[in-house]
Amino acid sequence: MKNLIIRTITGIVFVAAVVVSLVSYVQCPCIFYALFLFFTGMGCFELLRMTAKIGISGNFILSILLSVSVFGCHFCMMDGEPVFSLRLSTLFLACIVVLGLLIFIVEIFRRKPNALSNVAVSFLPALWVALPFAILGTMLLDYGPAIPLALFIILWMSDTLAYCAGSLFGSHRLCERISPKKSVEGLVASLVLTAGFSVSFYFIPYFGNGILSTPFHWVGLALIIVAAGTCGDLVESLFKRNCGVKDSGKILPGHGGILDRFDSSFLAIPAAWAYILILG
Repeated sequence: MKNLIIRTITGIVFVAAVVVSLVSYVQCPCIFYALFLFFTGMGCFELLRMTAKIGISGNFILSILLSVSVFGCHFCMMDGEPVFSLRLSTLFLACIVVLGLLIFIVEIFRRKPNALSNVAVSFLPALWVALPFAILGTMLLDYGPAIPLALFIILWMSDTLAYCAGSLFGSHRLCERISPKKSVEGLVASLVLTAGFSVSFYFIPYFGNGILSTPFHWVGLALIIVAAGTCGDLVESLFKRNCGVKDSGKILPGHGGILDRFDSSFLAIPAAWAYILILG
């Protein structure tokens, strides 16, 4: 009972923080950037710590700095002066290039086993964690908070529906080798019910925009988010199983780590962005 209360409180605080950072973006973008910069750094740290358990020694310092720089490129768009934005974006791009080169160069002198794996893991957080959060920032800049907020609502709803449906009548394992609890029935129920619910966004003025202009557009977005989110969840489960850990971290009591909470988002955000670009 105590664990359930802790898990519930943590979940409410986490959801509230993400929602506030999104809906307040127009008035105060610093909340979003500060919160997701923290998520980026912690996600990178958790991933490198997991891989260290199986003898892969990613470069913690350079990898975290690279991930922060990838996400930090959005700071260049926070000021209205074009010259300032250009100089700052150039600075961030230069940091990304220099840090990327240093990862290769420093590995020569580290004398650690599994050099190829060490280098690959050092780049992985920037690609898997920081880049999706950077894309989320791009979506906020281009379309405002409505679409990113809808994205997370769809993700959270699909996870809940898949869990409930799978617990009630799931009998066929979706990918038992990676995640024994996920079922085909849960995924199908999540796809159908979430797609049906997504139509309601079309009728809510707050979510109105010039891109998702029909109920079918919203249904398509929901289907892509659920499918990509499920794959993202399985990818993180695969990583954790390979590293022999149950949770990526303990920063969120009752929920695990940052990677555990955003696992489905890491593939769903780029997939949703690509879908919106195609429509646009």
